[in-house]
Amino acid sequence: MQIRLVIGEHDERYLNNLVRFLEKNYLDKLEIFSFSSPQMLEHHLASGSADVILIDENFGMKAKEAEKYGKTAYLCDNASETEKDGVRTIAKFKKPDLIYKDILDLYAEGGNRAAFGSGSGYFGNLVLVTSCSGGTGASTFGAALARQYASKGKKTLYLNLEPMGSSADFFSGSGNYRFEDVIFALKSRRADVLLKMESTVRTDRSGVSFFEPCSTSMYMLELTHEDIIKTLDTLRSSRTYDYVVIDMNLKISKEFMEILGRMNRIILVQDGAETSNTKFARTMEAIGILEEQMQMNVTGVMSLLYNRFSSSKSSREIPGLKLPVLGKIPPIKHALVNEIIEYIGKEMQGVFEGL
Repeated sequence: MQIRLVIGEHDERYLNNLVRFLEKNYLDKLEIFSFSSPQMLEHHLASGSADVILIDENFGMKAKEAEKYGKTAYLCDNASETEKDGVRTIAKFKKPDLIYKDILDLYAEGGNRAAFGSGSGYFGNLVLVTSCSGGTGASTFGAALARQYASKGKKTLYLNLEPMGSSADFFSGSGNYRFEDVIFALKSRRADVLLKMESTVRTDRSGVSFFEPCSTSMYMLELTHEDIIKTLDTLRSSRTYDYVVIDMNLKISKEFMEILGRMNRIILVQDGAETSNTKFARTMEAIGILEEQMQMNVTGVMSLLYNRFSSSKSSREIPGLKLPVLGKIPPIKHALVNEIIEYIGKEMQGVFEGL
């Protein structure tokens, strides 16, 4: 299924360039009808159908008149405008791939369902990177793992679900939307969550896709267990990504066991410190009890990674460990986070074997 896109633009050169770009890159997702005459556009809308309508602000036709035919927005010269005459605006001279994201966002708000990424018989891999205690560098390793997958040509999404976490610590890319837009879509009964994700996601130069963090962490507190389950199920059942690397705080509850049960792999990051090892042992004991109560097996997909593991007495291996160990990453002092990620990617290839 394709989005039926109608564009009204008096500047034929701009119109041709935009249509050429969209057809070259998104022909499988868009069916495009373009008009440089208001009369021809009105005739098409009256006799045809449209999902998304973009009208230049100086086209000679009011967007309000077209709203009854589909989700409508103005194409405007002024990039600072967000609304005109009560109608959403789109900056016409930004990167055309960002205009495509706006088109998806408009369509998603209409609650329509297009077969983007959906398909039977395929499931993306969900990989959770977490820890039983804070300060072990789980987020940094999660970002390094996402980059590793992307470097192998795998379509990869880094998904940070920590309430105070920030993907911007590791990745950057252009875009207009943030993760709060996905949260609003999850709360809405009409919005298409998968399309909202596609319109919101950004791409780092490493090839990793990610969501820009919410403008305030308070939005993350609105994310319920049901919202997280819906997010994971939407991503897992789509053909969009080969791997989704999830950065999330580990919790001990039956609800969180439902989340763990959806993972293809769970990587527990520990630093070998005495208190960290104690928390690990108590956490695994609790998970074992919940597995028995709920008749689940999540430990079967778990692996352990020692990070910031010192050869001194401050770090020790966990005694009686029954999980496979991916390796040991030493402390990397006086380095920025991206320098640490680059070090892990170049010097610690052994920890990625089997992942």
